[in-house]
Formats: sequence, structure tokens, C-alpha cells
Amino acid sequence: MPTLQHNPERTRLLSLTEQQLLAECRCDTMRGTGPGGQKRNKTESAVRVTHVATGLFAFDDVERSQHINRHHALQKLRLEFAFHLRCEPTAWKQPVPGPSSDSFPLWAAVALDALFATDFKLADAVVILGTTTSQLVKNLLKLPALWQFVNEERVKRNLPTLKKL
Repeated sequence: MPTLQHNPERTRLLSLTEQQLLAECRCDTMRGTGPGGQKRNKTESAVRVTHVATGLFAFDDVERSQHINRHHALQKLRLEFAFHLRCEPTAWKQPVPGPSSDSFPLWAAVALDALFATDFKLADAVVILGTTTSQLVKNLLKLPALWQFVNEERVKRNLPTLKKL
């Protein structure tokens, strides 16, 4: 079950700059796994960032650059906050940001709050969010990890998976 947390704290976590968030995390580097040849097996380019206060973590080893992997791991960590830190559901009153926007994880968290509160019934969640079902589905589709998370939660509740429009 997701951890209930005071809304301003989650909003603060999702609004931190990359440097501020990194200051609250433990950052571990290691050798990457998988294909990539000799360079990948000799350098510590894989990065795992762990938020000390919540224990949530994210990992990335896609690139050969430790700096790029750290950036990607921090983006994934923001999504972990959205996936696991719940608050009271509220409406989203701004335009929905794109998936590469720094504010997308905050939108995802608000959408997930509404979905968890309504036991993942879209018709009820859109009333809270102040949007339409088709618009919510389109916005969930913007990020494959979010789409997969929502469908996994729906399956746990014996609901059909969402279909792409």
C-alpha cells in the first residue's frame, strides 16, 4: 500500500532542482551490465540514487556517461515519488505538461492520487481531476512506465487493462 504523506512534502520533493534532490540522496556508482564492450565493463557509469528519507531509489545504466545516467536516475526517482507517495486527491488546474517536463511527475502524482482514491475507476477519477476519460488516457500514455503502472494496479483490482486510443 502506498505511503500517505503530507501533500506539501511530496510537492516539495517533486519541485526540487536536480542539485537539491541529489543533496537529499545517496548516489552509488557501479559497472554497467549487459552489452557495450570493453569500455562498459571497465568504467563505473551505472548510477543508483536512493532518497535517504523515503528509501525510494532509481537506477540507470543505459549510457556510457555517469553524468547522463545520474540525470536519468534522478528523473526515474521523481516518478518513484509519484508512484509511491500518496496524498488526498485534488484537481489539476493547469495544462498537463509533456513527459520531458520537470513538472510531469507532479501531474502523474496528482493523477495517481485520484486513481488510487477511486480504486482505479477512470470515470470516478476524471471527476476529481476535472478532465475527460479520453484526455486522462492520452496523458497516461505519454509515459510508458506510468501506463504500465496504472495497468498493473488495475489488474490487481480485477479491472480490465486500459486500451490505447
